[in-house]
Amino acid sequence: MTFLLMAALQTVSPAMSERIDLTIPQPCASPNASDGEVVVCANPNGESPYRLNQPEQPARKAIPSAQAQVAKGVSVAAETERADVGGFASNRAMVRLKIKF
Repeated sequence: MTFLLMAALQTVSPAMSERIDLTIPQPCASPNASDGEVVVCANPNGESPYRLNQPEQPARKAIPSAQAQVAKGVSVAAETERADVGGFASNRAMVRLKIKF
């Protein structure tokens, strides 16, 4: 019986209502507009009421160079890349050996 009483009290208690603004912004009046011209007006605060704001992208960390000195005048470097080959992605890894002479 107490369970039914608690369930009834939860359904009766008012919840905080959320206010939703459904007003339609008035179109701007341009004194230079003639028949057949399209006039685009900017919002004073720079935001469009019809678009969602894009979330900020996190800053990417710089990838350290994969290069090492093997001997005097000899270095080894490794690189990766991705290319489209015949309609599918091809991931590649390259190892470069540089010899100074």
